[in-house]
Amino acid sequence: MIKKTLLLALPFALAACGSGADTDTIEAGESPAATSAKSSMVEDHADALLVVDANGVGARGADVFRFGSPRTQVDAGLAKAFGSAAETGENFDCGAGPMQFSNYGPLQVAYQDGNLAGWFLREGEAAATSDGVQPGSTSFHLLKQERQVRELDSTLPGEFEYTSADYGTIGGFVEDGVVKSLHAGMTCFFR
Repeated sequence: MIKKTLLLALPFALAACGSGADTDTIEAGESPAATSAKSSMVEDHADALLVVDANGVGARGADVFRFGSPRTQVDAGLAKAFGSAAETGENFDCGAGPMQFSNYGPLQVAYQDGNLAGWFLREGEAAATSDGVQPGSTSFHLLKQERQVRELDSTLPGEFEYTSADYGTIGGFVEDGVVKSLHAGMTCFFR
């Protein structure tokens, strides 16, 4: 009984560790873990309107919409940040079932059953990850030096995943030594 109680209490004890972050230095919508894990790889990306992380997406300086958030809220927040309504689409043949999409420049947001399910980020200046990775400008060599990167044995060329600053997993594709795209959550890739 004592062992079970200790095992149940362990996650709460670990969560309490490091909770004393200096909130004055944390940007709105940024987790304390992401702030403390910043490194030389992180660039300012002051021109990025949208920010993605391993668990969701949001406008720069605003709270991040987490996976499971209602589509109406996510699309409204992203349209406001991007300055225009999304281009929308749907794919009935995804492995996880039918998915709907909203596109904001280089960012494609995926929904399933009316809720945020994932995102896919292509090369472009309008969006970056919360830890500073931006497709088209981040060197894969530098990413491997700064983060735990796993190159995947996949039918899709250049596929990899890395542990982000918020301790989640972000996937991506590399070409000619440069990160070309990133994704998190549910995807609709055909393998």
